[in-house]
Order: sequence, then C-alpha cells, then structure tokens
Amino acid sequence: MQFAMINKGHYWKAALVVLMLAAAVPGLQAQDRFLPQPERMIRTPELNVQFHRAETAWRSGTSLLEAKARVDRVLQALPDDVAARKLRAQVLMGMDRPREALQDAHRAVELDAKDGEAYLILSEAALRSGEAGLAVQALDVAAERIQDHADWHLRLSWIALELDLLDKAEAFARIGLALDPQQEAAYYQLSRVFVLNGKPEEAATVLAQGFRQSLLDVAVVERDSVLVRLADHPTLSPWTQQ
Repeated sequence: MQFAMINKGHYWKAALVVLMLAAAVPGLQAQDRFLPQPERMIRTPELNVQFHRAETAWRSGTSLLEAKARVDRVLQALPDDVAARKLRAQVLMGMDRPREALQDAHRAVELDAKDGEAYLILSEAALRSGEAGLAVQALDVAAERIQDHADWHLRLSWIALELDLLDKAEAFARIGLALDPQQEAAYYQLSRVFVLNGKPEEAATVLAQGFRQSLLDVAVVERDSVLVRLADHPTLSPWTQQ
C-alpha cells in the first residue's frame, strides 16, 4: 500500500495533502481508512459488547446505572468514540444529569460535525440545562443534517415545542408524519402542536386520520393534558363517544 511507507516525521504533511485531495477527488474520502491514523481507534470485540449492552439497558430502561457503567468503560478506552459519547449523553439525561450530558454532546459534535443526531442530543441537553440559545442553535443545525428519520423529527418537534417555536414544531411534526404515516406518536405530536398553536380543527382532523387507520387510542387523548381539549370535538365523536 502506497501510504505504508510514510514515516512519523512526514505523517501530518502527508495527511494534509490527502485531505486537500479528498475535497477535490470524489470517493477519496471513502479510502481514507487506509491511512495510518494513530488517533483513530476501533472498538475491540469486548468493548463492542459493552457498548451494545449499555445501549440495550438504556433503551429498555431496566438500569441506567448499568448503561452508564458499561458505556463509561468504552469511553475510558476510546474517549473519541462518537456513538458512545451520544449514548452516555442520553443516559445522563435519563439520570437527570443534563449538565454532564451537555459535555458529552458537545464533544460528540466536535468529533463529527456532520452527525445530525449529535446536534439533536446537544439541543436536548442544552434545553434541559436551561441554555435556550444553544438549544435553538443546535436545533437548527440538527434539522439541516437529519434527513429521512421520522423519530428524530418528532424529537426535534418536541424540543421546538418546549422552546415555544410553534411553527418549527409544526414543520418537524409534519415531516415526521410524512416519513412514517404508521407511527402513532406522529399523529399525537402534530395534533398537540396544532392545539397549542390555536388550530383545533386541524388538530382534530389529524387525530381523525389516525383513528380511521386504527392507530390511535382514545384513552391516550383523554389522558393527555393538551389533547384532552379535543375530547368533545365533533370530528372525533365517532371514536370518543362510543
């Protein structure tokens, strides 16, 4: 391999040349994994097991302490593991430690500025930490980088709603529903935004669409502090008055 003969003294000069070429030659970025990169580290099988078990513990909600302990082990060995940084940030938010989560989220976007989910997590952590300005900035960057992912758009909508950015909350929820018309959460979220934005007719129409597809539950509407305002709406009477 032609890069194998680069010695340490010329490494950074050679790397700079390659980066310049990568910007001009399509496909070269996909080959840069062949460069000698002493700071890039790959998880060992053992660390990979720790990461996935941490992720499982976090997603299931069975033990946030276990999730954090396992992801801590990964980051102790690989402090620049972006996925592990994002995971620990979310675990820390689940433990109601948003300030610490914010540090991991900051580091994740520093390591990979193209990672839309990292900016989404940064926005969430900033919001939970009371840093509304940073939350808005990260929200906008995340929206630019997140493409076809319904769940992430719904999370963006939630953040925008908490920041009282109702137009953005509506736009994100619309995209989330368009990307996954079978996801009940998208109907609830878009309807919720419509209610708070003074559009009860639109909110009832969206819920009716979900009910017609047998995706929604009347009990959820009645328990939700916002959606309950629609419980007596005539558009929803075929389902709410049974």
